[in-house]
Amino acid sequence: MREENETKKRLIESARAEFFENGYLKASLRKICANAGVTTGALYFFFRDKEDLFGAIVEPPLGELKELLVTHFNSEREQLSHSKTYSHTSGDHNDLSAMLVHHIYINYSSFVLLLTKSQGSRYENCVDEMVDMVEKNYLVVAENMLQATPKKHINTYMLHWLAHMIIDAFIHLLTHEQNEGKALLIISRIMDSLVDSWMELVLED
Repeated sequence: MREENETKKRLIESARAEFFENGYLKASLRKICANAGVTTGALYFFFRDKEDLFGAIVEPPLGELKELLVTHFNSEREQLSHSKTYSHTSGDHNDLSAMLVHHIYINYSSFVLLLTKSQGSRYENCVDEMVDMVEKNYLVVAENMLQATPKKHINTYMLHWLAHMIIDAFIHLLTHEQNEGKALLIISRIMDSLVDSWMELVLED
């Protein structure tokens, strides 16, 4: 069992390097196996195909990121359901920012692969899927806010735009800033700015 685990680990690390160098479409399974020191038969013992191998690298951190966001949105909706008012002060989302940034940066190479090397795989639309997930949760949050501001209505276009903005902000950080500490300082300010704009942009008279 230990030997099998070591073989699988070598295959994943070899695949990570190959996907980074050539992207998903041009990555060579033969080269991955050669660099891992195993036969192609060994690869198919652990993985169904190239996409399954790529998924073994990117799916775990992506799935965990989605779970973190779902937990946050569920908590936010629960708080709003028991409140008749909504207010925001600077730093309210610092804990969320720190949690997301830390998760992304400890899985830095996997997320860079997702963003820059996944074309041709089932993960190539992962950004759109994340925006859709955030937008749906934003809508539920906005509907809860309407209970405290019944004379307003939801601007769905701006809600969609804000969902894009927050995902795009994290993407820009990941592809332009390799230092986790600096990334956290930047995203914390961006989060404050976006949340401050919420009432004005999403809930209109």
